[in-house]
Amino acid sequence: MKKWIIVTIVLLAIDQITKYLVAANEVNKALIEGFLHITYVRNTGMVFGFFQGATSQYYLLLALFAAIALGLFITMFIKNDFSDKRTKWYALALSLLIAGTLGNAIDRLFQADHGVIDFIDFQGIGSLWTYIFNFADVFLNVGLVLLFIDVFFLENKRKKNYE
Repeated sequence: MKKWIIVTIVLLAIDQITKYLVAANEVNKALIEGFLHITYVRNTGMVFGFFQGATSQYYLLLALFAAIALGLFITMFIKNDFSDKRTKWYALALSLLIAGTLGNAIDRLFQADHGVIDFIDFQGIGSLWTYIFNFADVFLNVGLVLLFIDVFFLENKRKKNYE
């Protein structure tokens, strides 16, 4: 379990440090011209920028949703059998989900405008992808994919081996 707690803390640190560096310097620069850019924006909405500029009740709702999700992920994490090496993808998924949820929740709670700092911008994809995101968003998406793979494919194999 300790290893996965450290993984979660490192992921959260990566998210928060990169957000701080981008916001403090208001970075806007091309890493790969015409494809990958660092574009500093503040997302006061939710996923994919929906509901930009919503009221304070909206922020309370998002905080409540984050708290519920975080509680669920932490409960799943604590109940995991870390001695079973076959649960490593499940543990990684939960570490990613906890770090991603915490990373964006910290922004919502502590940024003056309750906005999330986003900065990863794939401009070269054009109209196929126009969203700017951060590492917490990546962690959440990858964590969800890994969790679905584990639940729908790997869990059945683990159960068959116990029967």
